[in-house]
Amino acid sequence: MDHFYNVVSPHLDDVALSCSLFLAANPGSRIITVFDGAPASVSPLPPWDAGSGIFSDGADVSAVRRAEDVRAAALVKASTVHLGYWDSQYRNEEYGYQGPPDDDLAGVIAEDLARRLGQDPWPLVIPLGLCHSDHRTTAEACLILAGRRSGDTYLYEDLPYSAEYHDAVADQKAALAGRGLALEEYATIGSPDTRPLKLAVIMCHASQRRPLGRQRVRTAVRTPERIWRLVPDKHPAPESMAGGHG
Repeated sequence: MDHFYNVVSPHLDDVALSCSLFLAANPGSRIITVFDGAPASVSPLPPWDAGSGIFSDGADVSAVRRAEDVRAAALVKASTVHLGYWDSQYRNEEYGYQGPPDDDLAGVIAEDLARRLGQDPWPLVIPLGLCHSDHRTTAEACLILAGRRSGDTYLYEDLPYSAEYHDAVADQKAALAGRGLALEEYATIGSPDTRPLKLAVIMCHASQRRPLGRQRVRTAVRTPERIWRLVPDKHPAPESMAGGHG
């Protein structure tokens, strides 16, 4: 029996780094990227884009990166959806940003996802939400959405962050517990035999290789992917019982 999932990615390379092999094991699933947007002409290039060695001033960065995402998804037989919200590096006056303020984004994105998915029965697979503000916002939006949907929700640990910042992982899991939620391990996918596939998927994101650096790519390839089922906490702390989901 085939299993299909809606796998939500903060940025265009995050699912490639965090759960390529999960997608490969579940062909036909869908990658939904939240913060894939940017000005049509990026000038000046922010440090991350300038460090790519690929973009010149005024480039349509988002178009290039979306094309990379489509190629990466094809290797694991996934489809792509690009929501178009601007990456945090562009959400300022310098680039003419006129979208929702950061404090409102999680709610806006949750509503957008709910509208797009409708009665889609495929389970959600969402990021833990580590370190980067866009990751945290995506995680919060997905938790809002998960609270409104029936069916299972799964959670992946954001690589390479989860391998680098153990305290951040612990903090996010504690925050889930504070909302009355717990994690049950669902699958650990990855072995030396599948590393070449994961590396190939990551390498499709050519504009990200240099800014990420070899060590972070190596970490993402070598670290086993962690997928959890999000469930109600059977033994909530007193404060989480009092505070509910907040």
